Amino acid sequence: MEAIDRVKAKRKVVRSASIKFVKKVKSFLEDFDSQNETNKEQLFEYLLNLDAKQIELQTLNKEVEDLLSDEELFKAEIQGCLEYQENINEVKYKIKSKINKKHLSQLAVNFKGANESNVRTNNPALSLNLPKLRIPNFSGDSSTYLEFINGFTNAIDANESLNNVDKFIYLKSFLSGEASKIVSGFALTEDNYKSCLNLLNDMVDKTT
Repeated sequence: MEAIDRVKAKRKVVRSASIKFVKKVKSFLEDFDSQNETNKEQLFEYLLNLDAKQIELQTLNKEVEDLLSDEELFKAEIQGCLEYQENINEVKYKIKSKINKKHLSQLAVNFKGANESNVRTNNPALSLNLPKLRIPNFSGDSSTYLEFINGFTNAIDANESLNNVDKFIYLKSFLSGEASKIVSGFALTEDNYKSCLNLLNDMVDKTT
């Protein structure tokens, strides 16, 4: 068996497992109960698992692409990879939407000044109008880091109602690509939260 066939065979197994997992998560989201604390924890677990599967697929995709020489096959390969990535990203987006809605009432943060910092966050309609709650994902691109870290600091890091473990869970949920790889091996602890923030800063400093 040629090298490319071995990689494709391995990727086929990972893709199959990913499809089954995505279906499982979609079913869970359909019956999601925001009042159930166990369901909330499950959201984070599913999100981290999807990140791991996405990274594994990206690694295998890169191996296949490096072994292809035919341009047409390469194009078809890229298109096929995008379809799997889009399916995973769609479910990740839905999970993050659930997480943001679930914890919206906890994010009493100063966004635009003293008046907005005193908004009662048990008024969801009013809270939803705060644009800074829309934290962008960060994949490692230094050009988008400032927007990400400012939004994350305001909405999560500065929120005294959250402990560092909660903040770390949020941090991981907003990372993808190279940025996600950097923090993926760290356990969810108070100290590791600060360590990973420093690692992300160092990564950006090295690329600017």
